[in-house]
Amino acid sequence: MHKWKMENVRPVLFIFSLLFLLIGCSSTPSSYPVKDSRIALVLNTHATTENRNLYLDSAISEGANYIIGRLSSGAKVAIVNIQSPTANLTNYIIDTLSMYLVNKDSFFVIERSELGAIQKEQHYQLSGEVSDETAVSIGQQLGTQFIITGSILPLGEKYSLRLKVINVATAQIIGTKIYQIENDKILITLLEHPIVEPIVEQPKEKPPEQTPRTVINNSTITNNNTTTINGDVYINKPNGFSWE
Repeated sequence: MHKWKMENVRPVLFIFSLLFLLIGCSSTPSSYPVKDSRIALVLNTHATTENRNLYLDSAISEGANYIIGRLSSGAKVAIVNIQSPTANLTNYIIDTLSMYLVNKDSFFVIERSELGAIQKEQHYQLSGEVSDETAVSIGQQLGTQFIITGSILPLGEKYSLRLKVINVATAQIIGTKIYQIENDKILITLLEHPIVEPIVEQPKEKPPEQTPRTVINNSTITNNNTTTINGDVYINKPNGFSWE
């Protein structure tokens, strides 16, 4: 039997290895392994959620679900402020977020009316900018475990809604989310300042002119036919007759 030399074996092994690599590459996906690809998919989905454009109501709804996922059941929560160009827009976002939290039946939500005294003491507005330190101080005065702050401000031709959840005890931000908002009809309407119609005073009606009356003093009716006034005697008009 003819024996192969080592010099003849090496080229065969090289060709076999090359074919194996080519076949393996064609049958194996060019992407990550299954585990890594799932992680990459989750990261990409998270980024898309933050960057995709939403209408205002949809963004508030998703923001409420995000906040609910960050809170512990039975927690006492207060929405301290939402900075925005108009008070109407701020009130709309706060009221809608409160509605979602209240309807969840898992949290105690502080009403806006309870913030009135603190607003006067801290000299801040719900639609104005509030620092995290001030927000935490407000939460401590209200006795809440968590506070929610945020803003909706112009970003190019659109608006950016940011929501933030803070743990009052630790002053730690436990969650924040940003949404890009389209200029839908609701947003545009809430951005418009309320039109205050000027009060037009109605002209006052003049009282009817009264005929000046002459007051005659020292008048005496001497009889039915004559009347004496200041020494002058006047003849009375007979009944049923008129002077022409």
